[in-house]
Amino acid sequence: MSVHLEQEVADFSERRLRLANAITEYSNWLDQQHGIDAVRSLRLTDAAAALRQDKLVVAFVAEFSRGKTELINALFFADQGQRLLPSEAGRTTMCPTELFFNQDEAPSLCLLPIETRRRDESLGQLKHMPIEWCRIALDPADPRQMQQSLKKLTETRPMPAVEAIELGLWNGDDASERHQLRPDGTVEVPAWRYALVNYPHPLLRAGLIILDTPGLNALGAEPELTLSVIPNAHAVMFLLATDTGVTRSDLEIWQKHVHRHTNYHVAVLNKIDMLWDELKSDAEVQAAIERQAEETARVLKMPRSRVFAVSAQKALVATIKKDAALRVRSGIESLEYLLAHQVIPSRRDMLHHAISREVTGSLDESRTDLDARLKRSSDELVQLTQLSGKNRELIEQTRASLQQEKDSYDATAVQFRLTRKMVQAQGEQLLANLSEDTLDGICKAGRAAMQGSLTTRGLTGGIRQLSEQMNDRLEQATKMADSMLETLDRAYVRFHRDHKLPKMQVPRLDLGAYRNRLKALMLETDAFCRDPANLLLEKNFMIRRFYAGLAIEARKAFNLARTEAERWLRIALDPVMTRIREHKQYLDTRLGSLQRILENMGTLHSRMAQIKQQISDMRHDKLALARIAAQLAA
Repeated sequence: MSVHLEQEVADFSERRLRLANAITEYSNWLDQQHGIDAVRSLRLTDAAAALRQDKLVVAFVAEFSRGKTELINALFFADQGQRLLPSEAGRTTMCPTELFFNQDEAPSLCLLPIETRRRDESLGQLKHMPIEWCRIALDPADPRQMQQSLKKLTETRPMPAVEAIELGLWNGDDASERHQLRPDGTVEVPAWRYALVNYPHPLLRAGLIILDTPGLNALGAEPELTLSVIPNAHAVMFLLATDTGVTRSDLEIWQKHVHRHTNYHVAVLNKIDMLWDELKSDAEVQAAIERQAEETARVLKMPRSRVFAVSAQKALVATIKKDAALRVRSGIESLEYLLAHQVIPSRRDMLHHAISREVTGSLDESRTDLDARLKRSSDELVQLTQLSGKNRELIEQTRASLQQEKDSYDATAVQFRLTRKMVQAQGEQLLANLSEDTLDGICKAGRAAMQGSLTTRGLTGGIRQLSEQMNDRLEQATKMADSMLETLDRAYVRFHRDHKLPKMQVPRLDLGAYRNRLKALMLETDAFCRDPANLLLEKNFMIRRFYAGLAIEARKAFNLARTEAERWLRIALDPVMTRIREHKQYLDTRLGSLQRILENMGTLHSRMAQIKQQISDMRHDKLALARIAAQLAA
């Protein structure tokens, strides 16, 4: 494993923790300033927790026998001195395998039996049902035990062909699969549906998750992989064999499952050692590899810079045997450089953007608030300094003027409370459009649309209805939010114009990302339905499974849209209410102070001393806020 790669992952992990700690510190700062606000504190606590739990997901996707598992061993586990994952000829991983580290559980291999494909629950739901998994303890201190235990990833079992067809694991009409049928009417299928490996490797400890996905059949049989898991990966390594180039099945995986979905993907031409020829010069060998890389880039319609030529097996051997020359020749270092200096920084930038969106607006509000309070206190101090030594009549005039200002302000605040009540009612209606009950009704209607026809045509109708109804709800919510925003803007302008409160600008509610996600799901459906393999067969099981996966992803998008709408409502209403309340308290405090000075002129200087202390405290708070902001921006 590259020192640069290990350092970048460690830095990424440390950066996440620093950001999370800064958010927690900011939440505490807000509580000290304004008192504990349960909703706001919960929001910031959730943001900090999400950061601490954030993972960097790298998926390896390819047809069988392209060397995915060997590449994972070479990139991440070569320092173990052996193959951690089984990758011998004819003995490779047969099910999707997820490698991660969870410090709350002992190291283990958890295997989900293939029979669970009959269940309605998604893979995501089954991950929270430990009773369904076969668990094997792993001993990281015993390499042989680890190696033997992980060989279970290669297990297969015979299954009656009828059942295999029903579960979408075998297609007897496909000429390339007919030879798998045995005389006893069975076919060989993977013993396990999914595997989870909890292993305390330094990179996994730092938040890396590795996903090994075996072959086109496995991807086609688990719609959740192609609809959710792979699209949500932060990087995808798409492997091909150098000696064969891009085969028909390779191209099918690329077009169906990789290039349209992932945040960052590269092609990896593995097994370049098969082109090493002692009868050719190094230049001739390199030219042959380069021709294959350029052809791969042309067929996959991607930049040549995104095609990497490596030998995973030689890289693994070189690292274990500490053969620096062989390691360089294997090409593994260019791939390590990509992960360290492009994939990880890209994820770091995405995280920074997400945090900025959640926290930066609130930070700006806090700065503006603090500046306004400092100015008010400074103005009051100047006014009291001018009143020092003056007669009671002048102080009474000042108090009467301030009382007029407060009466006017109270009238505006009363009017705004009516506006706020109306906007809150509109907000409840907006959220009702995105409620769980509304979502259940839409999903029920979508199922009904395809209930009578478990065909690709019925599936298209069902998901199109699902998508259109969800889009309509999102569109209605956006229009309602725009109307609410116009009302609030008028109220905000009045506070700024008449009472000199800082200007407030609330952004529009933008649900475009969730509409785009629904559109992407519709495109996935169209692609599924156009696939000849699905058009030719009445794959009732697969169609139900695909629709279930689509419904789960659509539900996620809809729920996220509702969360975004709830967040927007808080942003639109909470800050102004805080400012209105604090400005009222400020006016009340000043009036009370002037009244006490009128009653006892000796209290004027004590009030001035009190304000000076408040100004000193606020300047200290401003420095603390600047330090927190710097930590979040670093």
